[in-house]
Amino acid sequence: MIHIIATSQSAYLLNPVYPVLMAIVLVAWAWVIGSLDKDAAHFYLKRFEWNMVQMGCGIIGFGLMLLIPIFPLGLLVGIFILAGGVMGYAYYRNTQVPADDRWSFNLDSFRRRMAAAEFEKAQARASVVLIDTDEARVTIPSGDTPQAAAHATLERLITFALPRGADRIDVSMDAQQAKLNVRIDGVKYAQTAPEPAVALALIDYVKSAAGMDLADRRKRQAAEIHFEAGELGRHTLEVTTSGSTRSVMMYMEIDTNLRARLPLTKLGLLQAQKDQLQQMLQMPGRVVLISAPPRHGTTTTLFSLVREHDPYTSSVMTLERERAFELEGISHYYLPEGTDAAAFNDKLNQMIRTDPQVMLLAGFADSNTARICAKSAEGIRFYVPMAASDTFSALDSYIKAVGEPKTAAVSLGAIVSQRLLRKLCNTCKTPYKPDAAALRKLNIPADKAQQFFSASGKVVVKDKPQTCPDCQGIGYKGRVGVFELMVLEDDARRRIAAGDFDGLRALLRKGRMLYLQESALSKVVDGTTDIKEVTRALGEKTK
Repeated sequence: MIHIIATSQSAYLLNPVYPVLMAIVLVAWAWVIGSLDKDAAHFYLKRFEWNMVQMGCGIIGFGLMLLIPIFPLGLLVGIFILAGGVMGYAYYRNTQVPADDRWSFNLDSFRRRMAAAEFEKAQARASVVLIDTDEARVTIPSGDTPQAAAHATLERLITFALPRGADRIDVSMDAQQAKLNVRIDGVKYAQTAPEPAVALALIDYVKSAAGMDLADRRKRQAAEIHFEAGELGRHTLEVTTSGSTRSVMMYMEIDTNLRARLPLTKLGLLQAQKDQLQQMLQMPGRVVLISAPPRHGTTTTLFSLVREHDPYTSSVMTLERERAFELEGISHYYLPEGTDAAAFNDKLNQMIRTDPQVMLLAGFADSNTARICAKSAEGIRFYVPMAASDTFSALDSYIKAVGEPKTAAVSLGAIVSQRLLRKLCNTCKTPYKPDAAALRKLNIPADKAQQFFSASGKVVVKDKPQTCPDCQGIGYKGRVGVFELMVLEDDARRRIAAGDFDGLRALLRKGRMLYLQESALSKVVDGTTDIKEVTRALGEKTK
């Protein structure tokens, strides 16, 4: 016996792998019997007795590993003894617990347990969780399925979008390909797209959580849904889906209601423009037109203007084709999808007969809408969006829609044309001295432009350039409006009625009206944005 023990000990000393293998078996066995102990305590089984059994099996098993001279054989025999104790407990346990709690050791049972474990991990590690219409957390899909891949794609989109201040996520797909875009400050950033099946699963996943009809892929549907994103907080998605025989699409607007709270003074108006607009707002009645290309803040400006009127002392109404923002105290009216111009005008006339003081319209449905507004503008302030490149183009379109220059002139209070410019990131913007020739070309006095800035997206840390942590390398963060404001007084209206547009321009310029480009360049001079962004934004078309 002494000879056998000595021989086995020599084997361990000669081969350092053997003690490591024994240590691994010991740790695994200790974890297993620890779990069995907890299980016995949970079901009030013979915990002490079975602990003694496991300890006995441990002493015998590890003793044989040490005593048998051929280590691989000893290891197998020892593991067999340890496993015997575990299997004995499992057999005993299954005779004592209810059928639903019994252990099964076939392949299907193993798969179910693995799936359950993977499911629990998916719930725990999710960084984005949708909240359904009942305010319940939506179950995170798990496993190797299109639904699980869809949730992973949604997480990727959300965690890219939120830190960069994105306001919209677009998902589209057809039989051949899918496309993903995240819109940040008015600019689309393409994302790596999954297979069409995963994109479709993503659309269905969001639609299901939002309570939308999954069977109908072609009809336009809209709903609101919330989601939680860990440290990034709770947010709202305005989800819209539609499709055709060939494709399906979904776009998700992020936190749209936050933009409705932007006061007029924070839109980006220059001080002189603010003063002019505030004076106009004190006057009752008349039509105010807002013109801008799509996604350049028309809706935000319209609602910011409406918020200047106290809904508790004035009757304020809106007539819209779809819900944009909900404002407290204001009567919102929405027309069904596909409502024609005649029905729009009928509803408008009905609302006018209730004597509102302020009305916001979705737009002129046709020339009759413009004429209705013009004839009612003496006692009602109308705020109306219009597709036009600048204030003079909007004025020309309005006159043509009304049909009578004099009626159009009398009814008009102001025209606002605007663009949204991306603001330079204050953390990483780079200063430079502008070229004198460039300043002359832009008609900017050299003494007012000693320094310009440009987008960078990089910061220097210990003499090494790194991605800016504030803008995530984009170079811009947030947007600001630039405006061309035409406020009309009696002299201006007389020139409009007479068709004297050259005289109107001269009169307005004498009153120091600024054109869009001049307002935009003032934001370059004060370091808010750069020349490149002005060129991009002012070059966008209105249609």
